Amino acid sequence: MEQIFNKMESKQAGFSKGLRKIANYFYRNPHVFAMNSARHAGKEIGVSETTIIRFANELGYSGYSAFQNDVQQNLYNKSSLSVFLDSKKIDNSSKEPIKSLIMRDVAIVGQIMDQIEESLLERIVDSLLNADQIVTVGMQSSYAFASWFAFALDIVKGNAKMFQLGIDNPLLRIDELSHESVLFAFSFHRYATHTIEIAKLAKENNIQVIAFTDSPIAPISGYTDILFPVQLPVKSTIDIAPSIFMILGSIISMISLKDQTKFEQRIKQLDSIDANDLFSTKFFKGE
Repeated sequence: MEQIFNKMESKQAGFSKGLRKIANYFYRNPHVFAMNSARHAGKEIGVSETTIIRFANELGYSGYSAFQNDVQQNLYNKSSLSVFLDSKKIDNSSKEPIKSLIMRDVAIVGQIMDQIEESLLERIVDSLLNADQIVTVGMQSSYAFASWFAFALDIVKGNAKMFQLGIDNPLLRIDELSHESVLFAFSFHRYATHTIEIAKLAKENNIQVIAFTDSPIAPISGYTDILFPVQLPVKSTIDIAPSIFMILGSIISMISLKDQTKFEQRIKQLDSIDANDLFSTKFFKGE
């Protein structure tokens, strides 16, 4: 993607108002160009199809198709790990380089917080509170999100589990859900097809689908009832992970606060179970 950005920077001084508008949009969301025709991209941005094609020509491409192919190659064929590495630069003079990286993550969290609408978070919390069953799904880099969220939801609410690829039959798992159930999907670059297909199957069976992803037009967006896009300047799921876990933790906290009575019942239920053989008690007994 850096090569395309360099082309834009070298030409930007001569851009018309319309071309500058496209360039600014491209910096924020190149997926619009990767996944849409010139006409649809223009409609999304608020410019004409002709202006989109002229933008591609200005960057030295023979047409929009050549430009779109280059964008797709950069977005989908480049591992997010290489993007992650590209985004890391350490000042060799820094006495605390690791802390500097931590502060960079804190800054990213701040950027993402500015994007989030409170009303959207409230819709997600209410949907989860009202669900009779919750199934989370996430593959590859999204696996950790789905696993932790199912674990936390099952503690504070119950009837939550994670879809296990290779173990669970998607047809059976979806058939076990009702119209009051929720499928909660995590789909980040490079967008595992299994997650998208399960979301599509749930949607076709009138099951509510909530998805966390990194773009409003990510492949899963067509199969959701609530879409929660968390966008970064670079497509690195490692960079975005701290923010996602922070948001998920806040959702869990709000669920426990909104239905405090049920949460307290869950605590009593868990505390009443004899778990001496499951956890080490030596430390607490001073042994």
